[in-house]
Amino acid sequence: MELPPRQAGEPTGREVVAAFRAAGLKAANVRDRSVDCGPDGLGLGCSELVVTDNVAVYVFPDESSAGDLAERWSGAAYRNGTVVLNYLEAPTPPADRPRYEKVLDKLR
Repeated sequence: MELPPRQAGEPTGREVVAAFRAAGLKAANVRDRSVDCGPDGLGLGCSELVVTDNVAVYVFPDESSAGDLAERWSGAAYRNGTVVLNYLEAPTPPADRPRYEKVLDKLR
């Protein structure tokens, strides 16, 4: 399975998770679920998907794709560039989400 490439200079899913941990945020039980990006998975068209117990990090090949998914997950997602944070399957309290988003913003 070949996934669309991540844009040069954009952070990887694992880099985003590492930044969360470095900032003291919870990011437990890291799993690479990039297989879900392709047609054999959820067919989301992402380049990478790294899931933790607290947030899922999707990296898309372009900002348009990222924006489409962030819009679909409105209220449970945050996008900066080609990276989308998704809280749908995570118990991250809404009050904690801005801390994750601020860390992502610093990476870009």
